Amino acid sequence: MIAIFVAITNFDFWDRVGNLFANGRFTTLAPFLAIWGLAMVALLSASFQPRLVTRLLWAVPLALSSGAAWVYFQASHADLSVFDILSLWASRNSVGEAAGFYDRLIWPALAIMALGVTSLSIPPGVTGAWLSRWIGRMVWLPLLPILIIAAVVYAKDGGGSSGLPKQFAPLALSAMAAERILTQGAPERRAVTWNATAQVRPRNIIMMIDESVRADFVDLSPRNSYTPNIAALADRFVDFGPAVSGGDCSIYSNAILRLTASRRDLANSVNTNPTIWQYAKKAGYRTVYIDAQSTAKAVVLLGSTNFMTAREKRDIDKTYFMDDVQMDRADFRLIDILRGELAGSQPVFIYANKNGAHFPYDWSYPASEAVYGPTVTSAGKDTVVTRLASYRNAVRWSVDQFMKKLFESADLSKTAMIYTSDHGQAIKIGQATHCTIYDPDPRVGLVPLMAYTADPALKARFAAGAAANRDKASHFQIVPTVLELMGYSPADIASEYDESLFAATSRPPQFTSGDIFGLFSDSMHWNSIDLSLDYLEPDAKRLLPDVASARAEGP
Repeated sequence: MIAIFVAITNFDFWDRVGNLFANGRFTTLAPFLAIWGLAMVALLSASFQPRLVTRLLWAVPLALSSGAAWVYFQASHADLSVFDILSLWASRNSVGEAAGFYDRLIWPALAIMALGVTSLSIPPGVTGAWLSRWIGRMVWLPLLPILIIAAVVYAKDGGGSSGLPKQFAPLALSAMAAERILTQGAPERRAVTWNATAQVRPRNIIMMIDESVRADFVDLSPRNSYTPNIAALADRFVDFGPAVSGGDCSIYSNAILRLTASRRDLANSVNTNPTIWQYAKKAGYRTVYIDAQSTAKAVVLLGSTNFMTAREKRDIDKTYFMDDVQMDRADFRLIDILRGELAGSQPVFIYANKNGAHFPYDWSYPASEAVYGPTVTSAGKDTVVTRLASYRNAVRWSVDQFMKKLFESADLSKTAMIYTSDHGQAIKIGQATHCTIYDPDPRVGLVPLMAYTADPALKARFAAGAAANRDKASHFQIVPTVLELMGYSPADIASEYDESLFAATSRPPQFTSGDIFGLFSDSMHWNSIDLSLDYLEPDAKRLLPDVASARAEGP
């Protein structure tokens, strides 16, 4: 039973051994196999403990560790790393959505955990006082592989855990992640030393960050069947075309934007720069945060979203959550909030996290708006085609219908707005939709980027910038753009940041994956993307709306 349990959960052992052997990395292969040997001895020592309570003491965490590693690999086809655990912890507000999207994995994972607990806790067939006494003395031996794996990860700046036994590796990684969270501290953020001096600036500024919207699913061509409403508004926007996100995970992209990170020195700047709220308040704006992805109860129970700290919240004048609305109506409640705030007597800066097209995609739109099909829900199966249909419906509702409603109901005449998404999506079965640390699909960094203003002179500047940044625009250009809109001097901004959206960037289009805070190393995982390529899946191009089921009216 123990052999079956180990074989099921350690899916990448032979691949790792074969890779190391084929590449002649024998100095790595030898300690790798030694750790495995020690881990198996430790596993047997745990299972042969004379007392049931002691066996359960080890059986439960070892089974949970193995089940978690199995689920993560099945969902992402990637080995769990310490950076993944940090990302999962920071994204714990989305545990319900993740469970709904990957519900097919829950029962097999529970079965694997049950097998682990059973195989490690059933009475051992050991007789003899001498043997039982010596096995009893080895009660703490399973701690040794956990400590050794943690030491390897620490020495490798957060890496080095690939292929190691899943009974122990996730426990070691979780301990490392907890240690980083508890001991890293909170670096002191600098105060804003610049002064906002520009006389002509927008009365209101909106940074609107959508969720999981990929650029090539938002079509601005006239009368297209996918997003016709936003296409009808194309003359209102300045479209920067497909752009590259800051990260491939919501938490990191939003942190880069809210914490005003600079591409020049990402780890240091994201930890110490003034927040966007500090800049807005110094410039004389009322600060508003709208979180259309969370309820106040969820934030209290699970913690703040996207690395927002209590210290950051002190500079936010008003925060809104979606406490009394269904997920598929959250973005339209956001419009109501925007309309009220923009009508106030004071200039306002609004940072809005839309609900967007987060997985499970069918949760993001009403069932009556399932124009494309069959969906994951209607077909009762998760395939590339059904997933694409569900995603098309989610984007149609939460982006296309949303923009139509926004421009119909809100007075944006004195407002400048930057619209983008936190990251894109990889729509493949057996692969994570986003938040992959190593070798991510380029689609996860592919996001829309548009600017809106009713001011002709400002719109002309945006248009010139869009032309100069074609196939190069990046999230890292948004913050310097917003700071200039707030009235800060371009010379001051240039001392900290590269080009804004008003000028062509000299940086290649790249997005980060994993840790940006320098928890283990100041070296970032940068991933290149060619924004001139066509990434749209062939099945997505062949999807046509079912005219009979399409609703003519908007939300």
